[in-house]
Amino acid sequence: MKFEITDSPNSYLKIDFEKNEKIIVEKGCLMYSNGEYIFENKIEGGFKNLIAKVFGGKSLTFNVYTAKETMEMAFSAKDTAEIFCIEIVNNKSILFNASYHFARSFNLDVVPGGMNEEFYVKTKGDGKLFLKGYGQIIEKDINTSKPIYIDEDSVIAYEEKLDAEWITGGMKKLLTSGDGELFMIKGQGKIWIQSKTKIEYKKD
Repeated sequence: MKFEITDSPNSYLKIDFEKNEKIIVEKGCLMYSNGEYIFENKIEGGFKNLIAKVFGGKSLTFNVYTAKETMEMAFSAKDTAEIFCIEIVNNKSILFNASYHFARSFNLDVVPGGMNEEFYVKTKGDGKLFLKGYGQIIEKDINTSKPIYIDEDSVIAYEEKLDAEWITGGMKKLLTSGDGELFMIKGQGKIWIQSKTKIEYKKD
C-alpha cells in the first residue's frame, strides 16, 4: 500500500492499493475510488467506555475498505482538520487522543491506554497510523530530564516511552491562567502537537 498526503491546508489522503489490501477509515470520509472494493463496518470493541467522554457522539464504528483490484482511493476529513501519518514499527506504541483518529492500516490495532484510559488509546502492532489535527501539525523531539509543559488541547499524540503526567490544581495555577489541563512531559521521544483546536475553527 502506497499513500500520499496532499499539502495543507485542506489536505487529503490518497492511497494506491494492491488487490486485497485493506484500510480502516473514519466514517463518511471517502472522496473517490477508481476501482471496485469491498465495504464493511468495524466496531471498536475496546472503546465502550469512551463513548461519552472522548468521542462526544462520534460513532465507534469505522469503515473498512478492501481493494478488489489494483486501484486508487482518496479520503478527506469531514471538517477542517489536516491529516498526517505516523509509521509504527517494532511495536513501539504511540498514545493518542482517540478523537484524532482518522485512518490506519488493517494490521494495526488500537486499545485503551495512557495515563487516563478514558481519553487516550494506544497502538498495538506495526503499521501506518493516520491522525488528524488543526492548524499546523508540529512533530517535536523531546530529550530532556527537565519537564516541558504543554496545554492538553494542543497534544495529539506522543510516544509511550515518554514520561507524561497531567498537571491539575495548584501546580497548574502557578504555571498558567488558562482553562483546561496541562501535560508535563520529559524523557526522550516524539510528541505531535497542533497550533489550533477544533473549537477555534468553529468560531471562525
